[in-house]
Amino acid sequence: MKEWLPNTLDAVRDSIRVRETTLLPRACFRICFSYAPQMSPPKISARVKDILVCPECRGSLGEKGDTLGCQGCARSFAISNAVPVFLSQPLQLVAPDHSSNPIGPEYEAVLRAGNDFVLNIGAGGTAQRYPNCIEFEHKIFRHTDVVGDAHHLPFREGTFDRVFAFNVFEHLADPMTAAQEIHRVLKPGGAVVIHTAFLQALHEEPHHFYNATEYGVRRWFAPFEIEDCRVSGNFGPGVMLAFLMSNVLETARLSEMPSKQRDLLKASKIGDWAEFWGKWGETPPGFDALQSLPQPMQKRIAAGFELIAKKSGA
Repeated sequence: MKEWLPNTLDAVRDSIRVRETTLLPRACFRICFSYAPQMSPPKISARVKDILVCPECRGSLGEKGDTLGCQGCARSFAISNAVPVFLSQPLQLVAPDHSSNPIGPEYEAVLRAGNDFVLNIGAGGTAQRYPNCIEFEHKIFRHTDVVGDAHHLPFREGTFDRVFAFNVFEHLADPMTAAQEIHRVLKPGGAVVIHTAFLQALHEEPHHFYNATEYGVRRWFAPFEIEDCRVSGNFGPGVMLAFLMSNVLETARLSEMPSKQRDLLKASKIGDWAEFWGKWGETPPGFDALQSLPQPMQKRIAAGFELIAKKSGA
């Protein structure tokens, strides 16, 4: 960020207004850009501009100043620091030193090889930019190429050899629509790989919508020729148990459960809980305390939900 901010306070006020907001994560800022008359807005790179289309009507886009205009439906989209933005909500800029989880050596090797044109949906803060990879996000990280909505990808049909989407699909309101969009932008014979949640506690709320079984994931991607749907090492049963137990103890702490009860819960054994569930053991230590947590805390680690609703009107 420091590389392109003006040096004087007056110039800062004229060219960029940054307001910290309590509604966004601590590392994020709400951004509003306005260029001084003598400044030209940065241009979108050719590798990005050549593959873009309007996400609404798939019409061609033309760059004019700091906007992209659709020649089909006349919609207009912002450009922020050379990044096209296809979202209407306030733009978020993530601190440039933020690093997301790596995608793993197998897929990093694909990017390093440079033989395939790859779309990385939900790329986050990557350690390295690759010329053969388009990083797609809903906010701007240090290497983000395009900001938009995975349900309406702003790319031409049959553009990419591969699509990556790691830890994204549980956060999408309509995963099946997003999968159909991936199918559209892949070349014939192109490949997709995703990682998504199954037995995971609530995270990144309120945008954690789904924990899918294998059968749910297969249904999302029914239009594809599915080669495999397996458990990768980062999602193995040991990882699942560690993640869930960590969340149980953290939720107990956040709910201000008495320390004595938390110590009993922490000292309990897996066997105690398994035997209780199998109806041949006693109530395990901490069970009643967990059952008595406030509803907001229970919702973080519950087995399921009961929904009660009614149709509006008389």
